[in-house]
Amino acid sequence: MTEEPVGSLLLIRPQGNINRATSAAFEDHLLPRVNAGKNVIVDLDGVATVTSAGLRVMAQLAETARGRSRLMFTSPNEMVVEILNGTGFDTLLDIRIRLSDALD
Repeated sequence: MTEEPVGSLLLIRPQGNINRATSAAFEDHLLPRVNAGKNVIVDLDGVATVTSAGLRVMAQLAETARGRSRLMFTSPNEMVVEILNGTGFDTLLDIRIRLSDALD
């Protein structure tokens, strides 16, 4: 997972899958930033798939961010979009199809 500041935002780029084996590390990386009030963009371009464990963490992070910071997810691939849409998580998360949409 890489991280870089982009203006007032923090851009985080996880790689691989967000699943039972990796979701705790994903949460451990993002939670302190969200709790600190950072505005975070999670670029999902390098994420192949997200399982229920990953979705749960993403929803918990989004709930923690409410009123504290801004958390956006961007650039999901077709499979991740299908997972988000099929589970209804597309309505729970701030999702932008392109990184440029999140940076505007």
